Amino acid sequence: MDTTPATGPRLSDQEFFSQHVDTSRPGLAEIPALVARGDLAAARRVFAAEARASLQPERFLSIRRTFRGSNFMYPGESVAEAAERILRLELISCGTPHRFQGEVDWHANPTYNQYKEWPFQLNRHPEWAILAERYRETGDERYAAGFVQLFRSWVRQVLVPPDAPGNATLGWRTIEAGIRMGGAWQWALHSFYRSPHFDDDVLVDWYKSVWEHGWRLRHFHWTHNWLIMEMNGLAQIGLLYPQFREAEAWRTYALERLVEELDKQVYPDGFQYELTTNYHQVNIRNYQWLWDVYAAYDQPVPDAFAPVLERMHEANLRLVMPDGRLPDVNDGSWMQAAPLFDRAVELYPHRADFRWVHSGGPRAPKEGEPPAECSWAFPYAGYVVLRESWQPDAIWALFDGGPFGWAHQHEDKLNLLLHAYGRLLLTEGGNYAYDTSPMRRYVLSTRAHNTVRVDGWDQNRRAHYVHREEAIQEPAGVRWHFGKARDWVEAAYEEGYGPDAGIPVVHRRRVIFLKRPQGALGPCLLVIDRLLPEDDGVHSYQALWHFDTEEAAVISLPEGGVAIASQDPETANLTIVPARLAGLTARVVAGQEEPEWQGWKAILNHQQGQYAPAPTALVEWQAQGPVRLVTLLYPTRAGEECPVVGVEADGDVAATQVRVHLADGEVVALDEEG
Repeated sequence: MDTTPATGPRLSDQEFFSQHVDTSRPGLAEIPALVARGDLAAARRVFAAEARASLQPERFLSIRRTFRGSNFMYPGESVAEAAERILRLELISCGTPHRFQGEVDWHANPTYNQYKEWPFQLNRHPEWAILAERYRETGDERYAAGFVQLFRSWVRQVLVPPDAPGNATLGWRTIEAGIRMGGAWQWALHSFYRSPHFDDDVLVDWYKSVWEHGWRLRHFHWTHNWLIMEMNGLAQIGLLYPQFREAEAWRTYALERLVEELDKQVYPDGFQYELTTNYHQVNIRNYQWLWDVYAAYDQPVPDAFAPVLERMHEANLRLVMPDGRLPDVNDGSWMQAAPLFDRAVELYPHRADFRWVHSGGPRAPKEGEPPAECSWAFPYAGYVVLRESWQPDAIWALFDGGPFGWAHQHEDKLNLLLHAYGRLLLTEGGNYAYDTSPMRRYVLSTRAHNTVRVDGWDQNRRAHYVHREEAIQEPAGVRWHFGKARDWVEAAYEEGYGPDAGIPVVHRRRVIFLKRPQGALGPCLLVIDRLLPEDDGVHSYQALWHFDTEEAAVISLPEGGVAIASQDPETANLTIVPARLAGLTARVVAGQEEPEWQGWKAILNHQQGQYAPAPTALVEWQAQGPVRLVTLLYPTRAGEECPVVGVEADGDVAATQVRVHLADGEVVALDEEG
């Protein structure tokens, strides 16, 4: 490719027609002679005519896919409203709008803090698919003209780099190239190619730019979820652009890589190795979109796709909370599960449980049946779900005893979430915009999760993390047992605390879900934390509990000790009762910025500025040598009172007994070992 042009496409007509167009195709045979005599205008006309004749919009547009998103649309905005806004050159990226004058500057960054994701995501072009949808609905040529204006400005300004790594440049990172080719660009082509505004010159520049995408995706692709998006795009180029000499080779390469990545990126238990509910869906969607495109053209996808995607869908099902959402873990999202099964119910008709969750799940199922099992363990990903039933008011908890994951990780091992009686009660910091803000640093940290800090420091697996491909086949080391009366799960954090992970304390946590009432003691969870230092020093500990409630307060208990309780009216609440331990104190913070950020949660769509205070209990104590702290988590239905007035449990790590004191004078004796 020519490295000197000031505007794109970088690929010249001479090189494109001479080296990259398959002139053995009927309709393209005269191009070599036209190029030889220098009649490139005629070559363009011949190429454009054949390309238009080869397109099959009735096939492509039969695929069910919509382009909607809070990242690039206003809340509640219709497609018609969005299309008019786009014609005004008012574009939205990362939830932040900007009005361009005259022409879009595809390298612009109007954010107050130069948020790097804004220009990245601007170059994904979902607006082109929105204009295409509106054009198909109305036939109004304004939308075609607006689209061509956007394409021409982009292809002139944003030149493919000749040798930049896949994660370099604003407009040509390979993730954006894959997203464009696996999405909006193909919908735009099949919608606008007959418009008079999409003339031969526009069409040839389009095909040249698509070839540049294929070349870059083939030679500079990246890793993890990026690679799946990249290979989806490359495989679509290989199918939809048969005029390219490289099309079949690109298609073969992309499909082979996608098959390889199923083994490299998906644990045997079905979870994607970044261990986030968000990027788990990114992989599913990109495999599924490619499958749908190939099916529309009566082309097979590799046999390996179906069984692995089925396991990945099942992972979603097993995680679903009683309110029908998935939990926001690592860089995840609190997303509704039902829409994620739109295609799964068609591709796996034997799965009654898929139909159940798709038709409404725990809240209002209309067909199918939930799984027979309630609690569920992911032995490789390390997540363990403790579930009372599949009813919408059931108690549900998620324990994280897994590995660090590859990319998008949080320092959150042994984290615990809790949903009970119709609402989320224990949350976490969640996911937040990928900027350098205090909130971003907070959500990545241990202090944004429900686990334990040591000497004021966080976990630090990142300090010594090295990805190993063979780790995908290694169990996480989490232990569990599910029974009729109780479930339990246990795992340990052993990688150190502090800046260099040099504070040598092991944290072992066991969570026991008491599912059946014992006298006046209703269903609840016991959390047993054992802190095991490898030195003789005195260490300070801080157990964290992030309430997803309006308020929470510390209360003194009649049996001595303290509890932390929410008291939201007319809804479920949570009381947290740590066992009495010498020197133990508790306090609640919310919306704190100094001396460090604490008591926050991401809200809405985890874009910049979208966060709110979350009442967070800090239970603090000091100890020399090993120590055990037992904490009871007691959810109550609306209007109910927590009957627990004290928890008694020895701080000796060898101890296993727990005594729960109730308001009616009863003492319930429990043992960790059952």
